Amino acid sequence: MESFASLFAGLGLFFIGIRYIGSHLKRMTGRRFRRAVAAATRRSGTSAIVGVVAGALTQSSNAVTFIAVGLVTAGLTEVRRAAPLVAWSNVGTAGLVLLAAMDIRLLVLFLLGLVGFAYYFDVERSARWRHVVGALLGIGLLFLGLQYIKAAAGPLRELEWMSAFLTFAGTADWLGLVIGLLGALILQSSATLTIMAVTLTGLGLLSLEQTLVLVLGSGVGSGLSVAVMAGGLSGSARQLAYFQVAVKLLGSLGVLLLFWLERDGGVPLLLAAVQALAEGTALQMALLFLVIQLAGALLSHPLQRPLLRLCASLAPPAPAEALARPRFLYDQALEDSAIALELVEREQQALLTRLPALIPADGQVAPPPAERQAVLEASQEVVAEVERFLSEVVQRSEGDEALERAMNFKSRNALLQALCETLDELMTALDTSNGSAGPPPLSVNLTEAAHALLDSLMEAGGEGEAVDPQLLRALTADRSALMERLRRDLLRNGADLDADQRNGLLAATALFERLVWLIHRYAVLLPDSLAEGISQKAPERAST
Repeated sequence: MESFASLFAGLGLFFIGIRYIGSHLKRMTGRRFRRAVAAATRRSGTSAIVGVVAGALTQSSNAVTFIAVGLVTAGLTEVRRAAPLVAWSNVGTAGLVLLAAMDIRLLVLFLLGLVGFAYYFDVERSARWRHVVGALLGIGLLFLGLQYIKAAAGPLRELEWMSAFLTFAGTADWLGLVIGLLGALILQSSATLTIMAVTLTGLGLLSLEQTLVLVLGSGVGSGLSVAVMAGGLSGSARQLAYFQVAVKLLGSLGVLLLFWLERDGGVPLLLAAVQALAEGTALQMALLFLVIQLAGALLSHPLQRPLLRLCASLAPPAPAEALARPRFLYDQALEDSAIALELVEREQQALLTRLPALIPADGQVAPPPAERQAVLEASQEVVAEVERFLSEVVQRSEGDEALERAMNFKSRNALLQALCETLDELMTALDTSNGSAGPPPLSVNLTEAAHALLDSLMEAGGEGEAVDPQLLRALTADRSALMERLRRDLLRNGADLDADQRNGLLAATALFERLVWLIHRYAVLLPDSLAEGISQKAPERAST
């Protein structure tokens, strides 16, 4: 019972350590790190190097994969540029496995003592050192847990049933592959399972060959876990997840074939090489884990194009995916605030052109709710990226004029976000108010009025024939009294409507009032210089 309790406690400490290492290291890779990763993906060589570093920092190739997914989704990089980053992140995860194979007990004890002093003197409360101390505590707990596992697992070698099981497992490669696959699926990490296997190998519970098969299966399981986690993704984002699956499969299958050739064909290859390079089965197995990760990265390099084509066929780009990417923004423009702000204005103008089409005018057919939702969600992603871009512009702006203009665009951006949300809610309320006999007159009037105002906003601040912002401000002046009168009339004369229709119309009037206010606020932020252009064009139009 004492051995079982020690083994159980060791596993608990090990898993706590793994979680602490992962969570704190990930928090150390903030926006600046992501920006560096996005910049590195412009060249395949630097992308591979940063992939190794990112894998070592996060100790999770899955985490790096989803960082890359976020960059692709935001339009900061492309799938083909992020692919080397994903492939080589697996190599970085071998660092902790190599460390676990070494005898660093004294170092771990000193490390835990150092972390204890850091907690006692409140060093971990510092924003600068919090995650460093947390990651060091995770490393200490991980290796302390391994020491408990080693102490408790030693007597297992003398048990008759354990000996019989290991003998059976040695004769069936499929069993080790399945155990490794399922273990990695559960733990969502091949490195975590490999560290435990390396520990058991060092105790003599597993042979080098058995552990290798187990780790090869864990590579496949880790790849499948990425595919499972990417179940909610689509398009380019899902392509990267499938590419990571392909990299894992290539590494595991390539090394498995070499292992079978060496064991069954008598050709000295990998096992002979690592046995000549290192003493002790634990370190040998850690080196083999590194070889598996290198094999996946190296084999995927010449096959990258056909693999990405296969991934694209399995997860074709979603129709709204292009809408979720900024059309004009790029990081190099941040070097010149004036150019950056011009691009922001064009991006916001492009967003304004999308809105009128989402709410139909007279005789037009409204887009299906799912299509409307997709366009609005994509627009909100662009708004979020514009906001991040503007924050960078504000930090780099020199001079009051550029700063004032940037703050104006930030205010417009917040209104664009609110416009998208309000328009979605308004269309939902209007859909609710439509009965089997068709939309009520009030619903039709609100729909046409909203379309006309959004169309005017597009022309006043978007890519269309200029409309005087002052006129738009007048059109969107306070209409609260009018809307309150409409609501009272609806309550008095809406007996022919059912409860859902009436509630939908009441909600629609409130949302329409909010939409008018948001358009008015946006018009206030537009420059009046557009009016001069209109006054100059007016005589020309009159003469024609």
